[in-house]
Amino acid sequence: MKNQNTLTTFSHELKNSLTLIYSQIQYIEQTHPELSQDVYWSGMKADFSSVFDMVRQMLSPVSDASATLEPVDLNALLEEIRCSWSLRLNECKIRFSVQTEDSSPYYVKGSKTKYLQIFNNLISNGVNAICRKKEASREPLISVHLSREGDFIVCSLSDTGIGMTKEQQSRAFYRGVSFVPKGNGIGLSVVSEIARELDISIHMDSALNQGTTFTLIFPCLADTAR
Repeated sequence: MKNQNTLTTFSHELKNSLTLIYSQIQYIEQTHPELSQDVYWSGMKADFSSVFDMVRQMLSPVSDASATLEPVDLNALLEEIRCSWSLRLNECKIRFSVQTEDSSPYYVKGSKTKYLQIFNNLISNGVNAICRKKEASREPLISVHLSREGDFIVCSLSDTGIGMTKEQQSRAFYRGVSFVPKGNGIGLSVVSEIARELDISIHMDSALNQGTTFTLIFPCLADTAR
């Protein structure tokens, strides 16, 4: 109970602090209207809004996850994520590629905030895996492929990083398990928990020094199924 109260208090105070920061961001934009044309400023605002929404959901008294479900276009979402990660990817000299079968939207039903959590954690893992690889035998690359298969949308996210052994793969989604120095073992467990909540199947295939591929299977909206 004490830990729960501490977490609730922390989340509440964090929300208050984020509210103040957001007010300052709005003031800066009002006094410097030219910033609205800056792609990095817009990306920073979008990222901040996502964090704010995440904290707000944590504090929401509504426990039913369906209350926050909405149509989300995965293709558009991945473009947002590409912009958010562009500076970090450029710094690490990692190419980010998104491929689709066609240019039409890939709509799934869920929570945009939680989908951002999934992809940001997977991309963060990919970046770390590539940076930890001592010999760059392959191009530093994170690639995403979207396809439609019947009533599902299949998303494959691959990296050319250090990869994992079979034993590491068997424990990768356990909370608190990390194979990275000073890692907290939270990222992939969050991905797994959200996937279960939103009826997303997730599979992992990895080979040491070759890279890792995560395959996510989303139920698509009825009018977009093929």
